[in-house]
Amino acid sequence: MRWIVLIVLGAMLAGCSGKRALSPDAPAKGLELGVMLPAEGMLSAELFYSDDPIVARYQRFQGGSSRAATRRSEMRVTPTEEGWRLAWWHMPRRSTGTADFEHALTLQRGGDGSVLATSGFGREGRHTIVFDPPVRVSPALMRAGERINNEFSARYVKANGEQEGAGNSTHWTEYAGRQTISTPMGTFDADVVLSSWELDTGVGTIKREVRTWIATVRPGRTTIVAQDIYTESDFMWWTATSKLRLAIEAIVR
Repeated sequence: MRWIVLIVLGAMLAGCSGKRALSPDAPAKGLELGVMLPAEGMLSAELFYSDDPIVARYQRFQGGSSRAATRRSEMRVTPTEEGWRLAWWHMPRRSTGTADFEHALTLQRGGDGSVLATSGFGREGRHTIVFDPPVRVSPALMRAGERINNEFSARYVKANGEQEGAGNSTHWTEYAGRQTISTPMGTFDADVVLSSWELDTGVGTIKREVRTWIATVRPGRTTIVAQDIYTESDFMWWTATSKLRLAIEAIVR
């Protein structure tokens, strides 16, 4: 049984349309996938939360492309008073360029060993989406095939604390077992997690389906090694659909 944080994350819009795909054995882009295996269970733990938080770099495969984009994504994990914050950045093509903030997810430890998401998917310095009550993204133990469901209010809050809107929202997470996965960084025995977010913020909606592979990349170091994200967003000022794959390339720290 592996101690691991079950993290379900999305990605910013890639501007490409694509069919929804949550099946664990869907064709790969930039990855080689082995046979899915059953698993006894997965424990939610705090390997992301440490005095030396992990920073990982990922190749991006947008839409149906099997060729990596020239720009990478980077996930940076930092501790907070109650848990940790995972922030995703779109890295510049050149070393002299500036990284663009994509989104962040704030997580905290539940008293029963669970992992809760309190806010996320916002734009740094402009707004965030607060989950009320916090979304239980992982119980202490989750067995293969088990699904947890959440109903909550997604509150659209400006940087000054003013709430602009809110709406009834849903989320589910399912542990699909283990799969061998080959990435640009290497081959891993990964846990596969499926999830879905349907957020109504009162000023717009976000639908996001995510398939996440999580593995131990170094002794005592567990992180996301790949992710598929399908997103539909509909706000007053823009509408977009995107399909994106992330595949780990290196551990920066």
